[in-house]
Amino acid sequence: MGQIDKKLRNQLFKVAVDYIYQEHLVNSQGELAKKIGISESALSRIMNDKKFVGDDTLRKMNEAFGGIFNMAYFRGDDPHCMLMEDLLYYQQHPEERLVFDKPQTPAPPQPEPAQPSVNDNAFITSKTFELMLKPIETAHANEVAALKQQIAAQNETIASLRQQLALMSSQLHQQQLRDWPFETGVADKPDTPRAQV
Repeated sequence: MGQIDKKLRNQLFKVAVDYIYQEHLVNSQGELAKKIGISESALSRIMNDKKFVGDDTLRKMNEAFGGIFNMAYFRGDDPHCMLMEDLLYYQQHPEERLVFDKPQTPAPPQPEPAQPSVNDNAFITSKTFELMLKPIETAHANEVAALKQQIAAQNETIASLRQQLALMSSQLHQQQLRDWPFETGVADKPDTPRAQV
């Protein structure tokens, strides 16, 4: 692997780990460590920036998950295409490459290529997450819309049931009045003796 700031490479590794968890490829840090072939404590130290991730660990992680990662991403050569499927897609559709991947003006020649600084971490991480979260946001928006439709349908059902209940209650009250054996108000009158015939 090429030279890259170790702290930056740790950040890129964490983005990859977040993707692994998000896709439910593993369920715990212990499972991830075992799959990569390192101890859970070593993985924890990397995630907490107390240890720098090495080339061997990155290679093992990529192999453990079927080569899904673009290793140039971890070298800093292609920080916007973490996944091989994205890299292959953009190679086939270069016109759709993100604007921030395209140089706006030609860079002046330099004796050595500039390495990404630690300050670029937030930009790279936020852009990568933005790409990863786009389909999730769309899926959630669709789920919310579907739930709103279900709620509206249930509200209509509840309103219809209330109307039916009111109608049945009214009908029951009318039926009780018809079946009442006495005239209305007769029970309230005082008893009077019948006239002798």
